[in-house]
Amino acid sequence: MSNDTKIILGIKDPNIKKLKIMNPLEVKGPLKVQALLDYRPKACTKCGVLNQKSIIKYGWRWTTVKLPQAVERDVKLHLKKRNFKCKQCHQYFLAETSLVQRNHTISNVSRISCLVKLSETVSMRHIANELNISSTSVLRIMRSYQPDIKTNYSWLPAVINMDEVKSTKDAKGAMSFVFMDGMRNEFIDILESRTLYDLEKYFNRYTKAAREGVKIIVTDMNYTYPQLTETVFPNAIVVTDRFHIVSSIMRGFNRVRVRIMKSYANSNINHKILKRYWKLLLKPNEKLNFNVYHNFTHLSGINTENSTVDYILSFNDELRQAYELLQTVRRAVKYRHTSKLVTILDKKNDYPEELETPLNTLREHQESVYNALKYNYSNGPMEGINNKIKVIKRVSYGFGCFSSFRLRIHLVFGIKKAA
Repeated sequence: MSNDTKIILGIKDPNIKKLKIMNPLEVKGPLKVQALLDYRPKACTKCGVLNQKSIIKYGWRWTTVKLPQAVERDVKLHLKKRNFKCKQCHQYFLAETSLVQRNHTISNVSRISCLVKLSETVSMRHIANELNISSTSVLRIMRSYQPDIKTNYSWLPAVINMDEVKSTKDAKGAMSFVFMDGMRNEFIDILESRTLYDLEKYFNRYTKAAREGVKIIVTDMNYTYPQLTETVFPNAIVVTDRFHIVSSIMRGFNRVRVRIMKSYANSNINHKILKRYWKLLLKPNEKLNFNVYHNFTHLSGINTENSTVDYILSFNDELRQAYELLQTVRRAVKYRHTSKLVTILDKKNDYPEELETPLNTLREHQESVYNALKYNYSNGPMEGINNKIKVIKRVSYGFGCFSSFRLRIHLVFGIKKAA
């Protein structure tokens, strides 16, 4: 019975004997287990003298050890430890076990389970309740992971994805800088500031060979990150994320639609149509259905999605021009037609005012935009990592300390860096 109980509770120390469940019939409350820890010590833990009948048994002392849950119940082990006295140094010491660290009440199994659960997107309070420990203990166990986070300053991936995420209140900047390995899609690190000065200071810690090994930087149309190629990564080129190219034009088109919509009175049928079918206008043209007919609100008769869009575009020439521009950019990015994009970005073209701002931005990043059509790298994996970071913040009800925030992120994604 004692051995079966040890297996169930995960106790492997052979010196722990005589296990007994004190309240087997109770269905509520923690499961109370008693056990005995006794052995013959080889040496004194205080002075180190070998035990040649110089260490004598000197009574017992009761301790409590918190174990992981069993049968959906908290487990408290009341461990009766042998107390010893050394005749040489006249010091006293307790019997020790691999089940728990010295002067601790949380078992090593619980500590390992805590680190495993911290790698999941759950709150610390949830972990504390599952392991029958306090939230402070969970935080203390998490911070014990700090020495394992060691940056290898002699290596950087050939492709780096860069982005930012909302930081903590005590961080140096409002937004934190996040970067990852674009080849293996693995998280590397998060910094508490994204300013050019702080980024240069951080990346200059890496060896010259590591920085020269970076060939591609994938990012959105952020003003700061491309400047790193001038000072930190001399051999790198910048690739603009394709999603941000399309989304910038899409936002410009939507502003054109809103302006034209507001030119009509609220009671006007055109105003209602432009307000109701904005999603249909943002849908890729090749995905519009032209076979199935429906009754569309505010429109007479039955129509297809394709005919409905054609009818809406007939309201205004500027709206049609903006729509055709959006669809052309979308097709150019999808099918990698650089020549079409070159034609669109020509300054001789006359587009609605709302579209000039995103087009000027694309012109400023013209080289990196063309690189986006040339290479297959994108910031999609980086956006996935950012989304998971936001989930971590949400389930944790925020973080007041950036160091704890960074530790938790490293635990969730793990440290998998190349040597």
